[in-house]
Amino acid sequence: MTPKESYITLLKEQLNKVDDRAFNLSSWKKATCLVLESYFGMNAPQVKAIEKIDYAYSSWTLRDESGVTDPVKTDCKSTLSMIIREMEIIADTDTKADNQIETSNDLNFVWTPLEDELTGASLKKLKSLLTTTNVESSEIEKFLKDLPGQTTINVLQSVLMSESFRNWITKQ
Repeated sequence: MTPKESYITLLKEQLNKVDDRAFNLSSWKKATCLVLESYFGMNAPQVKAIEKIDYAYSSWTLRDESGVTDPVKTDCKSTLSMIIREMEIIADTDTKADNQIETSNDLNFVWTPLEDELTGASLKKLKSLLTTTNVESSEIEKFLKDLPGQTTINVLQSVLMSESFRNWITKQ
């Protein structure tokens, strides 16, 4: 089970607790927010949505909702159900993106800019250096220092601006 699936399972358990006869809103909110904070982060809108759920104690609210299902439980269920659905959609999207990255040569976004910017001789030298078993960082440093200044910048800029790098960095 992936971590995302584990979080979804925990939240589904929290969803089921709303129907418990001994439902306690305060403890339910704390537990649910802990799970959501560890998944989305402390200031996530999903966490804030759960924190905002509360009983309205005005006399009009009490009169209008007497004899009807508990509106707070309804809020808890609908809000948490939507968050779970969002997580499932994100999980599906991430799985598709992972599959796309795995099926492509996922380091092409690094190598292609090198091919575009380096001369044939420089590219062969770099490939030779990188495939050497005991290459030292000083050799790579010397190679990079010998490149014209703008070439290094262009390569790095192409790598950082590539869609593959953006996909990779968002997973980190």
